[in-house]
Amino acid sequence: MIQKLEKLDRVIDKIVRDLGLTDVPFADFIEWFADALLHIGAYPQFEEKTGTIRIENYEGILPDDLYKLITLNDSTEVKEGSGGFYGGTFIKALEENCISLDELSPYERYKYLIPGMSKIENNLNYSQLTNQLSHSMDLSPAGREYRINHNKITTGFEYGFIEIEYLAFPTDERGWPLVPDDVSFRDALFWKAAYHISMRNPKSLANPRMQDMEYCRQMWNKYCTQARASANRPDLAQMERIKNNWLRLHNNRNEDITKYNSLGRAQNINLHGHK
Repeated sequence: MIQKLEKLDRVIDKIVRDLGLTDVPFADFIEWFADALLHIGAYPQFEEKTGTIRIENYEGILPDDLYKLITLNDSTEVKEGSGGFYGGTFIKALEENCISLDELSPYERYKYLIPGMSKIENNLNYSQLTNQLSHSMDLSPAGREYRINHNKITTGFEYGFIEIEYLAFPTDERGWPLVPDDVSFRDALFWKAAYHISMRNPKSLANPRMQDMEYCRQMWNKYCTQARASANRPDLAQMERIKNNWLRLHNNRNEDITKYNSLGRAQNINLHGHK
């Protein structure tokens, strides 16, 4: 179970001191450790995020930090009309009623872009407008159809927006990967660095045993598995959910439709028909 993350600086500093390195390949360390974290690949070490993608000509660009797509949460199809891409949308309706887009917050600007808003009454205030728009969003059957093509997503409608939930690789402000604050991960990264150094320049390692590249590779494989198991170890709440799934009385085959909101919850059977 991963509770928090830490920067690479601490990990690199410890490895340099433990191995007694004088020539520190700093840029190489970052690349090696990014690959190592992908090799470990435990679900809890990634960050769950949501993002909005603009669809144009049936395609949209996936977020740069996307590692793996979880699900498509919502979709909004925009019917292209006389107003171009924004015809029939919130932005077009504001323009027709001489309302400045700059007066709205970023949340109001981009969340409620939907079809069907071709006219706004002049006396309609922002709260009424927001309430109408929020109740107009609907995930149509065409919006549920999508396909991933490398760094693009293809949908069943030509213009619009989709909201996705995905796993992202956590990074710091410099773009360097963040490492789980766990001793198993630090050991795994130590042997990942030792493996690459023994491959490049084994004489830079003072310990004769560590100059053996095959030995370092075996140790890296061992601690890679240990780090993955440590990250996937459930806490008490997760064990309770696992228990509930194992002892569930009725299996719901349509969990994806309800976004798995009943998964892991206890089930009860009422044999008397009373609540």
